[in-house]
Amino acid sequence: MAHRARWMMKYEKGLVDILHENNNSHYHTPNGWRTEGWRKIVKDFNMRYPEAKFSKMQIQEHETQLKRDYKLIKLILQRDGVSWDQGAFMIGATDEIWDEIIEDMPKARKFQTKSFPLLDSLELLFDGPIPEGGHISPQNIVGNVDEGVNNMSTTPDMSGRPSGTINANFDETWNNISLLQRTALGPQGIDDLDVLHNHPEEVLGRQQHGAEGRKRRADEQAQSSSCGEPQRDRCKKRKVSDIQQIMETYLNFRMKQARVKEQKAKEADQFTISSCIKAMNTMADVSDEVKVLASDVFKDTENREIFLSYEPRLRTSWLKREVGRLLP
Repeated sequence: MAHRARWMMKYEKGLVDILHENNNSHYHTPNGWRTEGWRKIVKDFNMRYPEAKFSKMQIQEHETQLKRDYKLIKLILQRDGVSWDQGAFMIGATDEIWDEIIEDMPKARKFQTKSFPLLDSLELLFDGPIPEGGHISPQNIVGNVDEGVNNMSTTPDMSGRPSGTINANFDETWNNISLLQRTALGPQGIDDLDVLHNHPEEVLGRQQHGAEGRKRRADEQAQSSSCGEPQRDRCKKRKVSDIQQIMETYLNFRMKQARVKEQKAKEADQFTISSCIKAMNTMADVSDEVKVLASDVFKDTENREIFLSYEPRLRTSWLKREVGRLLP
């Protein structure tokens, strides 16, 4: 009989990181992970955490549980009077509202006092686009958005920079992106947005490939030729709407990526060597010899997180065990 999986936070975070690393069309489809994808995920996880000894079924079941928790939290956040505390990674609501939530969704009770720091990362994983081959780029995002949104058509006759009404509306959308948002995206994000801003016709053209793309272009050319003089304004407005929607979708995606990156940096700052030593100095039942050797234990990031995550009464036993492993 397989041992029961104990999913510590480092294992959960590690699994989500591995899912992101393999989140591309080769391993992942809108309907779920391919068999080859699961094989790669399980292999990567067991190489990174050999001590966990989780089976493929245990890893698959926990991915399913994370997806359930994510969807439940998103459902809760849609209710009136509910907010998300980004600092504490918790749902904010009054006791009265929580009573109503738990009455309607009993499984939501655990999130009344439990944090969920993986929300942004899971949102990118479960609701974000699936990149082609594993490289996230503007054309990947455009292509996946186009698959899910029927009214986002391409513009085959755009041979140069949009002009007239399209140009004016496109620039208006670009100007609505604040300097703060562009800075939060980082250099790569700004470069990608510049591609969308200065050469939108290139990005739109990249998603037209293969037989399906040729068929779509033919249909659109037929539609374009059928647009009489009274209908041309509507055709232009549709093109403007397509470009604006692509920019907004890509901006939101990159902002979520920036938040996840910021969250990981915050977690890294939380589990520092100095904070571990400070906590250890308050432990009267730890000898000076163990305290000195503990500095080697704290060089490992995961060890620092485990140590600080334990209750104070358990830290001594764990630390003595880890120091004992260093001794000959």
